[in-house]
Amino acid sequence: MKAQLLSLMALGLTGAAVLAPAAQAQTIPTDYNYVGVGVGFGEIGDSSVGLAINSKLTLGDNVSLRPGIISDLDFSSDGETAFHIPVTYDFNAITPDGKLFPYAGAGVAVITGDDSDVGPLLTAGLDYRVTDNVTLNGAVNWSIYDDSQVNGVAAVGYTF
Repeated sequence: MKAQLLSLMALGLTGAAVLAPAAQAQTIPTDYNYVGVGVGFGEIGDSSVGLAINSKLTLGDNVSLRPGIISDLDFSSDGETAFHIPVTYDFNAITPDGKLFPYAGAGVAVITGDDSDVGPLLTAGLDYRVTDNVTLNGAVNWSIYDDSQVNGVAAVGYTF
């Protein structure tokens, strides 16, 4: 599972790198913000599916803070919650309609529960602007520490 998600992350980063130069000529803004809720999947405590809350807060031209939380929904003492705090580079839209925006970045992951830990985080994903007020988001996150985790998020967000 970890190898598959790492491969998916590598493929996403490669795709973003290949498509980004062609997209740089477009002038569609990347300065939207959102707060979303969705599903977390992958390595999430003792589960492979959980609740995800994510967001995007624009810091400057093509740079955002994307804090998020993924929980395995086991709120007992052995439950796990991951807090992700990455800063991302937001590539310009890669589709002619200007709705699909790839991003990649790094930050800090904080895991709570029985195996609490703190370590670096790598992330890559896509935002799809459905309307001015709705954004779909997919991301792959690699939390790097003693017991590294790879997980993903699929969410819908309110854009403001």
